[in-house]
Amino acid sequence: MSALSLILTSLLIIFSGQLQARDTGSEQHHDVVVIGGGLMGSAAAWQLVRDGKEVILLEKQDRKYSQGSSKGRTRIARSNNLSRDLWSWLHNRSVSETETLIHYLGDQGFITSMFAVYQTRPVNYMRPLKAADAIIASSERQQVDYKIALTPQEGAAMFGVQLPEGVFLHREFNEYSGTLNPEALITLLHRAIELKGGRIVYNASVSDIQRHGNHYLIATEDQHGSERRYTANQVVSAAGPYTGPLLSELAPYMDKLITPKRVFLAFVQIRPEKYHQLDDHARSQLQRAYPVINSSAATRQGSFYSMIEYSDVQGNPVIKIGGHFQRSDINNLDDVWHQTLSGEELRWSIENTGRYLRMQGVPVNDEDLQLVDDVSCVYSLTRSEVPIVSQLVAPSGEMDSNFVVMAGMSGVGAKGAMIYGRIAANLIQGKSEDDPGYLEAVAAVGVTRLKEDVDQLNINPEK
Repeated sequence: MSALSLILTSLLIIFSGQLQARDTGSEQHHDVVVIGGGLMGSAAAWQLVRDGKEVILLEKQDRKYSQGSSKGRTRIARSNNLSRDLWSWLHNRSVSETETLIHYLGDQGFITSMFAVYQTRPVNYMRPLKAADAIIASSERQQVDYKIALTPQEGAAMFGVQLPEGVFLHREFNEYSGTLNPEALITLLHRAIELKGGRIVYNASVSDIQRHGNHYLIATEDQHGSERRYTANQVVSAAGPYTGPLLSELAPYMDKLITPKRVFLAFVQIRPEKYHQLDDHARSQLQRAYPVINSSAATRQGSFYSMIEYSDVQGNPVIKIGGHFQRSDINNLDDVWHQTLSGEELRWSIENTGRYLRMQGVPVNDEDLQLVDDVSCVYSLTRSEVPIVSQLVAPSGEMDSNFVVMAGMSGVGAKGAMIYGRIAANLIQGKSEDDPGYLEAVAAVGVTRLKEDVDQLNINPEK
């Protein structure tokens, strides 16, 4: 290579490096920035790009979603949501929105199916007998296909289970009731967002967000500490438990409205030597026993939800169990994801799984169960434990129509994620729908509710 060529090459390298360095710190402007690539943020970003908006989605993790309440392969999906029709509507509408997503991907040549997201299987509910009339009424009203055993004799005859006195078993059989796969749904949403022209930036942790005039300035850092800035006309924040700190400038009251709590999940399995001894009937009973919401305990903390996360190569199910009200305080939000189960939490998981399996006619002792894995995740709780999908209330007390916050999803978010995303997209665009279920949902999770929460806590939006 000649001396002139070497000089030109060196200059090109230097110039390219300067361009890259300048781009790293420069501000990139977008119509809408969505913060958080979990179920909520991804659903909102997808609905926005469907509507033709120019969207960038910022996710602090990489493509492998290892932290957050959206982590994992299974969540309980159900048409019957017991006493409240709204939750039933949220599930059913989210199923419809997922079908739209699947059809779009198919039209783009990406072959998938509803089976990738939903596993249809009987959903079991166990509750005290005094709640039976309300459950039957809600099932009829919500048009749920179900069977119910109200006595130990009916439990044995109908389902082959040993019901305790004063406890009934309700089984739901609707299509797409069973479990949904959050990890698969996030993957499909991200694929659709990109196919539709949206952009996703991974390893982009939002470190600061401020309002500047008629737009927002968002600062991010990647895993190497490199900074990048974005500006946007509008923002959707779906940052989960990080909502409070993230909005400390724009909505300082949010830190008081959203309370992160640690919840744990145990993954247990019948020991292989014992599982291979089970006959076909016992194995069938095990499969039919899940998913379950067991609210028959005397206390809320004693209740649990449980489902089959997957089966190993021998067909032996790995059972996930957790308690919606098994909550503990968090010392460090960034470290909680790595916290392992305590001895007491492990015992609770094993004992409840063993007791439930024996009730289902599966002959196992607690000693026959082993821990396969355990996970700590975080519920972001509002005071009423009803989620928020709302325009932000600015420190002045006025509604900021260009900023939507999705928060406080706790344990009810996954089943309605797709419609929460639709609501957020509509709010950003000043749209609505005539569907009574939609209007009820907006009233339940929207700005009116947010203002009521602020008022009830006697919070000054400026503090």
